[in-house]
Amino acid sequence: MNKTTWLLSFLLVFSFTAIAQTLSEDPAIKKRQVFTSITEKELETYVEELTSTKFKGRLAGSPEYMLAAEYVADLLEQWGIEPLGDNGSYFQYFDWPYTEVLSTGALKLFSEGKTFEMSAPEDYYPGAASDNGTTRAEVIFAGYGISAPELGYDDYAGIDVQGKIVMIAGRMPYGGSNPDTLAMWGPYSSPVYKVRNAYENGAAGVLYMDKLASPGMPYFPGFRMVHIDTHVSEQILGTPADSILVNIRKRMSPRSFATGFEAEITAETVHHGPGRTANVIGYIAGNDKELTEEAIVLGAHLDGQGYLGFELPGALDNASGVADVLAAARALSHFNGQMKRSVVFIFFGGEEVGLVGSTLYCDNPPFSQEQTLLFMNLDMVGNGTGLALWHAESYPEILAHFQRNNDDYVQRSLRTTEGSMPVGRPRTDGVVFMQYGFRTLHVSTTDRVNPMYYHDPRDTADNLTYDIMRDVSRLLFLGVLDLSNDDGIRASDMFLIQ
Repeated sequence: MNKTTWLLSFLLVFSFTAIAQTLSEDPAIKKRQVFTSITEKELETYVEELTSTKFKGRLAGSPEYMLAAEYVADLLEQWGIEPLGDNGSYFQYFDWPYTEVLSTGALKLFSEGKTFEMSAPEDYYPGAASDNGTTRAEVIFAGYGISAPELGYDDYAGIDVQGKIVMIAGRMPYGGSNPDTLAMWGPYSSPVYKVRNAYENGAAGVLYMDKLASPGMPYFPGFRMVHIDTHVSEQILGTPADSILVNIRKRMSPRSFATGFEAEITAETVHHGPGRTANVIGYIAGNDKELTEEAIVLGAHLDGQGYLGFELPGALDNASGVADVLAAARALSHFNGQMKRSVVFIFFGGEEVGLVGSTLYCDNPPFSQEQTLLFMNLDMVGNGTGLALWHAESYPEILAHFQRNNDDYVQRSLRTTEGSMPVGRPRTDGVVFMQYGFRTLHVSTTDRVNPMYYHDPRDTADNLTYDIMRDVSRLLFLGVLDLSNDDGIRASDMFLIQ
């Protein structure tokens, strides 16, 4: 921790104690005092710490992730928020394998006697789970990398990729909106599936045509991959990749072929068996004999994209969501013993590698679906000028608390929608909760101010808009505080999106 961050963290703890000692006994005045105590500087302090180099991108399974988890748990403990993890701790543990990337490795292309050396991160990102070593082989374009015989589609039909490097695109050839068809194609759009399918078809490596950090890729001995930029795929194909993919989509028919290029992928990595990782969970118990058995749950994923020979700070994704929840938790802790319902704060591990932490929680919830009034998910909530509560219109009794407090205190534009069950591959922890039958709202921001750098080394702390993060946390604090004391609604009576 640098001197500035250490000083700010110290001041936050000191400020928490100072605020607690000066709060009014009048509920309305106290509410206003705590509301104004949530500041941009507080949010920035959390983000600066979470994105610091000592955590190396907070990769699930790594020791550095657990350091970040301990940082969050320490804050909860300082605020008097009780642990809700394993054996009286703040941690809900699980094992997860991870690959330590030591450098950017290398990527070379060969054609007609010429060698083209690529540079990272401009031309490619290293694969997050490549085996250590070097692979050189012919490059085969294999479309979307999908084998779906029940859908009459197979990019590998009629081509030999044994020992070769396949170049494949993300997403899927179906571009329609029919929910039943989307549900059938959805699993095939997963990058994890595509890489596994390449390996099972005998390929020795992958050039993945989507340059972003992907920590959830599977590890296979002797197998290596990189994520390439569009200009690299265009160099290999001699034309923009989409000019080929658009015809595949139009005809719903594969078009795989030898490119005339060879590629050499070098990876410098160390693969570790299951490393220990965890969700971080704390709660404030309700003070009502009956409503204490109900909970409002606030969650954000703590893990990030790790380290690929260059830093991946993961500021927007998702130090922003973690910071938003932390600031709300700190504020709500001043009302410990004064809320009828219990309030749970959970920071998920393993979101980036396949929504592992949220699935673990939903399999073993301390408050069941029937006891959980609401789960609010915060993922990439730190860039914009407006607020959004997706799915909130399906729960008007809940939405009313947030609308009123936004009108009276926060005064930002607030967009809302009705809820519906998402179709296709789940991409965020909130969808997992919905699939498990939890009432779920997705907290977001609108009207982006800064460029969004997704799974990109430019996703840094200075690219966030801390005034909107302040107001996200303020709205969470106010809405949850009022909702926790609303004894006119019961979780068991509420509508649930199917």
